[in-house]
Amino acid sequence: MSVAGRRMRGGMLAGALLGSALPFGTVGANQFDEFAEACTWATSRTHLSIVGGMLDRLVNSPESGTYVRLLQALAERTPFRFDMEVHSDKRAQRHFTDAHYDAYLIWSNFDPPLSSLKLQISARAVYAFVREGAPVPANITDLEGKSVGLPFVYSFPKSLTENPRIKTMRLAEDAASNLAALSRGRVDVVLVSGGDAEAFLRTHPTDGLAYAPESPILVKETYIIFQENSGLDCTVQMLAAELEKMRTDGSFARIISD
Repeated sequence: MSVAGRRMRGGMLAGALLGSALPFGTVGANQFDEFAEACTWATSRTHLSIVGGMLDRLVNSPESGTYVRLLQALAERTPFRFDMEVHSDKRAQRHFTDAHYDAYLIWSNFDPPLSSLKLQISARAVYAFVREGAPVPANITDLEGKSVGLPFVYSFPKSLTENPRIKTMRLAEDAASNLAALSRGRVDVVLVSGGDAEAFLRTHPTDGLAYAPESPILVKETYIIFQENSGLDCTVQMLAAELEKMRTDGSFARIISD
């Protein structure tokens, strides 16, 4: 698909978005190669303290949220155990940087670096939507001179949010409200994650908007990050191996899509 975009016509766009979804997985798996032969659960720390930054649907409390259920599933399948507290995201990050916890979630590649020891949970495309007839931005530079609506709860890179040539506006949390704001002309562009757009289009087929399905403007990766130099390298290796098994048997997808 060229940057000319594709019209939003119900199932056609939903199918295109589903087809362009990026795979979940671990990033930097090779960083664990040196431990591959030596690491077992017997050589790993199995009981960790984790701090979560509250994020709607993903981390709601120590007992609920999609990513919390993922941790619970890992604990059911392996010797891994965890104690968890949930705070506002800024407070959670501060607790992690002060080394009060072994691990923190959810960190993304749009956030400032906090640790090099990390385990990727997901990778999700972020698309630029425009009104039909307007050129679809292919990169952040193409957003200069435009007003850009951003979902309220998402973090974005500073190259976007601190670019003086781009007027960014925090809109609602949900894709439906933000795409409606685009249709009304409140902003020139709206950035929407592939998953949120898919969910919206399943129940709200919409015309008059366009995007480039083969060209996400950004890719947001999410991670659990761990304290460096704390003897957790084997733990991360073992969790990565179990996540790979969960992707293979379908249990990972069932949790993430629930």
